[in-house]
This record gives sequence, C-alpha cells and structure tokens, in this order.
Amino acid sequence: MIVDPRDVCPAEGPEKVARALAQFSLEEVTDRAAFDEGYRALDGFFGPKGELERHEVLAAWLAGAHTDPAAPIVMTYHMLIARGVDDGRFAGVRDCYITLDRAARRCVALLSHALVLPEHRRSGLAALLRAAPATLARRALAAAGLGEAAGGAERAEVLLAAEMEAVDPDDRDTAVRLFAYGRAGFAVIPPAVLPYAQPDFRDTAALGVTPVPVPLMAVVRQVGEEERGDISRGGAASFLRHYQAAHVREVDPAHLVPIRENALSRLAAFAGERVPLVRIPRGPAEIAAFAPLLRSVVMPLYPPAWRGKAPLDEPERELERLVAAWSGGEGGS
Repeated sequence: MIVDPRDVCPAEGPEKVARALAQFSLEEVTDRAAFDEGYRALDGFFGPKGELERHEVLAAWLAGAHTDPAAPIVMTYHMLIARGVDDGRFAGVRDCYITLDRAARRCVALLSHALVLPEHRRSGLAALLRAAPATLARRALAAAGLGEAAGGAERAEVLLAAEMEAVDPDDRDTAVRLFAYGRAGFAVIPPAVLPYAQPDFRDTAALGVTPVPVPLMAVVRQVGEEERGDISRGGAASFLRHYQAAHVREVDPAHLVPIRENALSRLAAFAGERVPLVRIPRGPAEIAAFAPLLRSVVMPLYPPAWRGKAPLDEPERELERLVAAWSGGEGGS
C-alpha cells in the first residue's frame, strides 16, 4: 500500500480513512496493461475537457524516456491504481509527477489527475489518493540523499501541488473538489500573485488551431506545515517551474512562454518574501470564504483569449449566487 496513514489529514475523517485502508489496495503501475487500464479511466473523464496528456506522451514518461537524472529538476512519472481488496476490481486511479530540485532541497509532487469511480465516492478512497504522493516524494528525497536520515542540513521541503478550476456558482463540482482539498490540508496561492495556467495539450499543429492555455489555480499542501498560512516566494514559483519542467517535454516550449510571463510577472511585483495563502473552505458553512477564488475574480488575471466563452458576472453578484446555490447544501468526497 503506497500511502502512509500519517499523511492523511485528520479533517479527512479518521474512521472513513481507516475503512478505506481496509477496503482498497493502492499500488504503483509498472506494466503497460495496468497503465492502459488507468489511462482509459482518466481519458473518459478528463479527455473531453482537454486536461489530459496524450497516451503516447504519458506512456513514454512511465517508461522513463523523459527522465534526465542530470537535469536541474529531476522528474519521474507515476500512476497509482486502487483496487478492491476482496475482488481486485478497479476502483480509482491517480497519476502524478515527482519532481526533485536538489539545489533547492525541494521535492514537489505534481498531482496531475485523480479519479474515483462513482460507486466508491465518499468511501475515503479520494483521501488516500490525495495523500499517497507524499510517500513517493519522500522516497525520491531519500534516494537523492536528502531524506530525514541525511542529517547535518536543513530539512528538505515537500510540496503537494494540484491544479484546480476557479469556483463557478453554476458548476457545483468546482466547490466540492476544493472542499475536499481544504480538508486535506491544501491552500491556494493567491491567483492575483501567481495566475497559473495549464498549456493546451491538444495536438494543435495537427488541428491547425492556436493553443489556448487553461487558467487554473495553484493549490498546494506544505507537508508537515499544513497550518502555516504562507509560503516562500521560491515555493510559490516552484509550482509553475516544476509543472513547466514536465510540460516542456509534452508541448512546444514556445507555448509555455506566455503562461510563464503572465504568472511570474505578477509574482515579481509582489512585495515580500512570503506569500499569504488563501485558506480553502472545508464545507458549505464556509461557502462565502470562496470570494477570492471566484471565476469572476480569477479570470480577469488572464488574457481575454484564455478566459473561455462564458460571460463574467460581477464578483458581488457571483458570490450571492454561490451562497444561494449552497444554502442548505452539502459537499463531500
């Protein structure tokens, strides 16, 4: 089982997590058949949204074709599949990149995609999929001689990083997913400080279209420092730099330049060495605290062509709609 129960935050629900640990196995994919099974599940959900890399790209990553041990940021790709302990049936999948910057003593687990089959939602499995990459990150640090046993140096930093959509009152799932990450110890780097975007993963050359980046929020968990209300400038920048170190292997590097310039120019303009984080609400009772993460607040931080076709409401009206939509509502994972 690739998950340390100590990495699951208490707010996830200890009893539910204990049941999930007994009900599911979580193992790393090492063969093509298992990879194909996991990819099919991810593609069915994320493919239509344009949020999944092509099959051949991820298969090459899994085989180690893009891993350069001498690179400034060393990257390995991992896929984890959850199965029922009793029947061995597929229950969920998580893929991620483990990215290690030896010079900065920082390991960032890029939580690319996670999917729990509908029949297993609210089972606690999602909590295991959110926490498991911390184990992979610690393994990478230990292999590089930067683990806890290294001694004689400052403690290496472990970040879990996830890309999430801004909150949309008309899309209930945008709040539900963030509630889950809030309970898991994650926070958001303010979009006004780091307006992150994912590149267009489509084969834009074959389609003959201009790439359109996907605006997403930078969601982070500082493992072991979950209660800390801020993050270093270097930690904030690492979100973008570590993701782009993976993306440069998948898309035209020129497509990453405007994303990087838009994000890092705002970070450069921020005064201070530590960036205050936005606490993520953990349930509907805190729904109004999503105000700085609303679509109408976040999207104007990006070029118009990146914002999509849906019109933007005024932030005050959008917040009113969000609160009204969640009056008496519940969220969970």
